[in-house]
Amino acid sequence: MTEKNSQILDAAQSVFARYGVSKTTMNDIAREAGIARQTLYNKYPGKSEVLRACVRQYADTSLRQVQEAWKSQPTFAGQLDQFFALCPLAWFDTIKSAPEVADLLDGVNAVAAEELNEMRIKWEELWSQQIRSATSYSGDIPALAAFIYSTAVNAKYNLSNREELASRLSVLRRAVLALVA
Repeated sequence: MTEKNSQILDAAQSVFARYGVSKTTMNDIAREAGIARQTLYNKYPGKSEVLRACVRQYADTSLRQVQEAWKSQPTFAGQLDQFFALCPLAWFDTIKSAPEVADLLDGVNAVAAEELNEMRIKWEELWSQQIRSATSYSGDIPALAAFIYSTAVNAKYNLSNREELASRLSVLRRAVLALVA
């Protein structure tokens, strides 16, 4: 990804978080990125394409951060902890800091369903690899990988604070470690 494209998507993420998806305009994104509106349109034909690219960038960044953190973490338990810190807990913090959180979530879910599904597949593949390499688990590895990812991601819904999420993730951690032991 080019530096200009990264600049655009970082600006778009900031604007989407501030105004929500429905209220964000291409003008807002261009202004935040410090580029001409036509430059933005040359890269992305519309707001939906920008949002989808933001989801892809955010997902890829999260994946890289976790993979990098896992290099220095020898235990599966530690890898779970790092994933929880860098993903569900960080995602929760990002979502809760957005003034238009409901609109942001609705917009992402409505526009970027394909990207969210691709993200899920990538995470499940990564977890499958980690389970194979870091544990002696002999059960249905793809199912366990899906369980870890979907439970961790969905744990953030209907919570009022981070401590509740951390508690849910702690239960998930204990359950997964009991399964792979």
